[in-house]
Amino acid sequence: MNKPPVFDASTFVPVPRKPEWPVYQPENLPRAWKKIAEITDVRFKDTIYDWQLYFEGTMLIFYRSKDTINRFNGKPIRHINQYEFPIGAAAWFVENLPRFFNAGDPTKPQTSEGFHHYGHCGDEELGISRLINSIGRDIPGYSLDNCSRCGHPDRDLCQSFKMSDDFLFNQGMLDLFKDIAKRHAAGTL
Repeated sequence: MNKPPVFDASTFVPVPRKPEWPVYQPENLPRAWKKIAEITDVRFKDTIYDWQLYFEGTMLIFYRSKDTINRFNGKPIRHINQYEFPIGAAAWFVENLPRFFNAGDPTKPQTSEGFHHYGHCGDEELGISRLINSIGRDIPGYSLDNCSRCGHPDRDLCQSFKMSDDFLFNQGMLDLFKDIAKRHAAGTL
């Protein structure tokens, strides 16, 4: 079995990061954001994520907010998820997702390269990763990663929009990516 290469900090070149966007409150979304789609991710019977997708000039924004009560202290809490991608990311994801299907000889061990793919879309570095545990409870899926943008609020990690296989293939997210790519190519967003 091959061992991974030893990390050499002297040759490490990080992915250049884009300027960070603020996390917007739902009452104050920018007027330039045009809602182009919405989709519901039924993760579990008691966990539903209602995603709003916006187009802003050159960017595709995945946005979700939910006001709930903190189960530990009983106080109100607001959850916000916001991910920014170049608008071409929808087409890039659709074009590159097939790399994960029927890859190689099934009798040979899969290399780590078979679980992720990186490339550029516009001037940002994107990635797709095959996940064993996409949304908890050992549910497989995929992530669309923007390695050029810091996550909110964890600025150490890149932005990563995670999708279970069920959400992607059965609940319509892949079809939505295809629709956004088609509308963008036609100039109808």
